Amino acid sequence: MTSATVESLVPRHATEVDLTAWCEVFGDGQREASGDSPSVTALAGRLLAEEAPAVPRWVARGDDARPVVGVAELRPQSRDPRVGFLRLFVAPSARRAGVGSALLTRIAEDARRAGLERIQATAPAGEPGEAFAHTWRGARELLRLERQEQSLDETVLRRCRDLAACPDPARYRPVYWHGPVPEPLVLAFGQAMGHVLDAPGAALQMASRQGWDREAVRAWEAQLAAGGEHVMVHAALWRDTGQVVAATVITVAGDDARDAAQHDTVVLPQHRRRGLARWTKARHTLLLHERFPCVRTVGTTVNQRNLPMIAVNRTVGYHTVHERLLVELPLADGARR
Repeated sequence: MTSATVESLVPRHATEVDLTAWCEVFGDGQREASGDSPSVTALAGRLLAEEAPAVPRWVARGDDARPVVGVAELRPQSRDPRVGFLRLFVAPSARRAGVGSALLTRIAEDARRAGLERIQATAPAGEPGEAFAHTWRGARELLRLERQEQSLDETVLRRCRDLAACPDPARYRPVYWHGPVPEPLVLAFGQAMGHVLDAPGAALQMASRQGWDREAVRAWEAQLAAGGEHVMVHAALWRDTGQVVAATVITVAGDDARDAAQHDTVVLPQHRRRGLARWTKARHTLLLHERFPCVRTVGTTVNQRNLPMIAVNRTVGYHTVHERLLVELPLADGARR
């Protein structure tokens, strides 16, 4: 087993070499897990611009010439200050050598001292990720998640063209924006996005969005675009009131990016089972292809219990790439087995 030395990393005080290496390992791990990640330059810029209090971060150094072989960050959750969400990645060449264990042990110690009671994290289903998660005494599985991808080939684009007609044009009309939400729609969009929490297991993954006002929507936009990403939204409006009743969100890292990320999709309860999710997703795929012709793949993550959304995604051409677990590790009595 390779020994690993774990240290805290404060981006503003780190050397350029360490910060770049941290961003490289983190970005590679994030792309492997989620299919997309900001560039090293964008990620480093985001970390350096971060306001206090800073997110705790760590580096693991191996006993070879590579300066950083493992990285992690632990973000406090606004929905519950006792819980931290952990992202931990190990460079492929250093896996199965104790680097992840060394990181997790140090992170747990620091998190306990900071007053946290639990850590949540995702881990690949199956070996070795699932086994690693369950080496922590008391670890429990909260959700099983599917990582899905949509390939923007001619077969999928043809399918989306067939689905792009409005299911009820007398009642609904489409609206699209690239960048900030148009000012007249901010409050209606915020109200609609609160219903993202209606999805099974969503409350385990994000803070409440009930009562989202203009400030909350603008903060959400800024967070999505912090690494220079383009933010695109396709929505459906109820013609009688102009209310946003459905929306889906995609981000693209740059004009020449080959991958895009599909984030939230929401339909208001009284407008569900009318084909709006399928319609907005299909139209959004076509608009994405038109605006960013270099994009070849769109990725998203769905809870396996969210059967309606999985069915919609299948219809517009998504397929499952791999599965992940959302696990929770207790800290009060937690220890490696």
